[in-house]
Amino acid sequence: MSRQELLDYLLKEIEKCRFEVVDVEAFPVPAAVNVDNKIMIYNSNDASPFEVAHELIHILNKDNHRGDYFDATNPQEVRANHEAVLLLWEIFEANGGNYEYFNVFVNTTEAPFELAESIVKNEYLEMHEAIAEIFEDEIKVSINKQEMHDYIVDYISYFDVIEIINIYQFLDRYHLSHNFYSMAEKEFQQLLGAG
Repeated sequence: MSRQELLDYLLKEIEKCRFEVVDVEAFPVPAAVNVDNKIMIYNSNDASPFEVAHELIHILNKDNHRGDYFDATNPQEVRANHEAVLLLWEIFEANGGNYEYFNVFVNTTEAPFELAESIVKNEYLEMHEAIAEIFEDEIKVSINKQEMHDYIVDYISYFDVIEIINIYQFLDRYHLSHNFYSMAEKEFQQLLGAG
């Protein structure tokens, strides 16, 4: 999606919110919205996709007490910046973009590089860590089924006679989670012929 296509898309989204969109080339700021009067004025020569997305976020959140333009101390402005980056990133990904093309994202949206990088990197890393954690858990379970047998064989080899097995003591001795109690119990039963 080109810069202009992105701008057109965002402006249409603002119109869908029943806001009048007015292009004033002499407007002193790139874009501004008045939520109460349902109007957005932008300067088509200066407004970037990021700045228009920022105003769209104000509309969606019904922000009407924002203070100065891009006031970094105002929570509504900070939230609008953050959510604008996330919105633009979502559009970017929906159009085939990914983290490898981050520079294309910044160039197309004109989002502030450091802000966009910190937000997208956090979102991207959190998502990939969550995915890795899901697969890691599956890998651990499959590894632990095989390792469980080896741990139990090693554990049993310390005893001359086994009268009773405390599975929790076994798990603690091999630094295994108590979540593996059932798995260990089944393996003990198979190895010792009980059950």
